[in-house]
Amino acid sequence: MAVGERAVGRFRELVDDDPREFRIHGAVYTDPEVFVAEMARIFERSWVYVGHDSELPAAGDYKTVVVGTQPLILTRHEDGEIYCLYNRCRHRGAVVCRQERGHSNFFRCRYHNWVYANNGDLIGMSQSTGYPDDFDRSGYGLVRAPALAAYRGLLFVRLAEQGPSLAEHLAPARRYIDWWLGRSPVEEVELVLPPHRYEYPGNWKLQVENGYDGYHGNYVHLSWQRVLQLSRESTVEEIQRYRQSGAARGLANGHGLLERPGSLNPNASWTARMMQRYPEYAEAMRGRFSEEQLVAISARRNIFIFPNLYLFDTHIRVIMPKAADRTEVQLYVYALKGVPEVINEGRFRGHERFYGPAGFGAPDDIEVFTEVQTGVHATGHGWNLLNRGQHRERIEEGEWVGHTTDEAPQRSLYRHWRRMMAEA
Repeated sequence: MAVGERAVGRFRELVDDDPREFRIHGAVYTDPEVFVAEMARIFERSWVYVGHDSELPAAGDYKTVVVGTQPLILTRHEDGEIYCLYNRCRHRGAVVCRQERGHSNFFRCRYHNWVYANNGDLIGMSQSTGYPDDFDRSGYGLVRAPALAAYRGLLFVRLAEQGPSLAEHLAPARRYIDWWLGRSPVEEVELVLPPHRYEYPGNWKLQVENGYDGYHGNYVHLSWQRVLQLSRESTVEEIQRYRQSGAARGLANGHGLLERPGSLNPNASWTARMMQRYPEYAEAMRGRFSEEQLVAISARRNIFIFPNLYLFDTHIRVIMPKAADRTEVQLYVYALKGVPEVINEGRFRGHERFYGPAGFGAPDDIEVFTEVQTGVHATGHGWNLLNRGQHRERIEEGEWVGHTTDEAPQRSLYRHWRRMMAEA
């Protein structure tokens, strides 16, 4: 659906990029018209994360996804290639794949029994005598998405015919993705299926804003810190001191991250601690990386790739907008390849304890998202502030860099959001 010029102008005005007081209007969370435009102008134009190649290891494996409002199938064909197909029968429009994931060499529309190969080719039509002898089946396969590309196992689709390449889109964040993969000495991960997921009654951008927000942890997750103190794993003071270190980074193209500094000191770094405990891991890592690279790899980062992907230490987090006030989040735990299995087991248990369905972290955050979504309906004052650290922000190598509690990545998000929402 086309968005009128007047609406585009209004979208631009929802982000006030004042050099002293960056702010966004509450309508970015609540307005259904804004949400519809986001699906069309962001999710159906940008490169959007849709999966990891380890989810489709064999020919015939598939998964279904929704990008914006568009139902799609990711499927691996007998030729070894992964295809992204619109999940819509060319006859009367029914979806041809109704399962979230599985294995099949073809997709059959159950309405009138048209059959498609898993590269999209039309290979069967029931009662085909109802069509002329010269009916050209080659022109009636499932339509392929305009662009599907991968970076180091991460799969992205772009539904727009024209646009930047995936390499251009990821360029500002590429080194951070590489370092994220570097905790594996072979620089590969494998997803552990199925994902766990949660929904919350709030806007999708609340999850984006929160994932690299270093400001809220001492307050929203204080109960978790107290549990760690009671178990004598750490003290509240030590945790809060740690949270003051590092940086918040806003990147071009809407990407961003929260970063805790790297170290080869086992007392300060998970990577260094694992290398100390498991000599075979240390040998593999030092055989692959220099000391300088190991320090960079050992930093802890929450990396956001615009518009829907987070790369965390234990999981890949996928944000799926459902409505202006409804969002689904999928968390795919992954194994580091080439490491002792005990390392991954420890990572899995740590993930469950904080991020898992019964963990300490996610319920806290979901409650806050609900509170924000409720509060932004108040009309006494319509603006949210994202100006923390704006006065001390610095630019380094094209990145907006602030204190670990500053809102540099959130500002980067909304600058890019405004550009995409205001494009002709």
